[in-house]
Amino acid sequence: MPEHVSARRGPLAALCGLLVLLALSAPANAVEIRDANHMWLDDATVLVRLDIEMHLPAVLEDALANGVTLEFEAEARLEQGWRVGRDTLGSETRRVQLQYFALNRHYLVTAVTDERMDLKPTLGDALDLVARRLGRLPLDEVPEAVRANPGEFDLAARLMLVYSALPLPLQLDAGLRGDLTTRQEWWRWSLD
Repeated sequence: MPEHVSARRGPLAALCGLLVLLALSAPANAVEIRDANHMWLDDATVLVRLDIEMHLPAVLEDALANGVTLEFEAEARLEQGWRVGRDTLGSETRRVQLQYFALNRHYLVTAVTDERMDLKPTLGDALDLVARRLGRLPLDEVPEAVRANPGEFDLAARLMLVYSALPLPLQLDAGLRGDLTTRQEWWRWSLD
């Protein structure tokens, strides 16, 4: 093999190795939409249904175990589709809080909007309940034109951890270390 080929391969191999290492160490989303769909409840109400997967990074599990309340938010919108500057015709937001109580070793899931509370014995059970609570968003008072021409409209949804609800040191620590990737881009699909 010629010398000039192997000399170039060394830095190129090192760069490829670094890119693979960065890709493997990329933080996972704490909350993620796996699928989304909708159904009409009546002539003026669309129920947005989100299939949500939740995995807490170690920093959030530690914070939760030490008494920090985590708050998650789901948002759904009905938009006039196929344009850059989309018009929002309706929206719904739902917030759910998750707390851990060390004294009784249970997790409290509270729907902030309707103040429903449930205790769960494990983190997995609590996260499943949070996902169910965030995953049903009714859009009320949908204009009649939407039902008549559904192909001209889109639904959009996203999930996020509410950073402003975290204590400031945790906000800064998580932001600097990059452990929390919890704000997602909009997941869009046609109303058709």
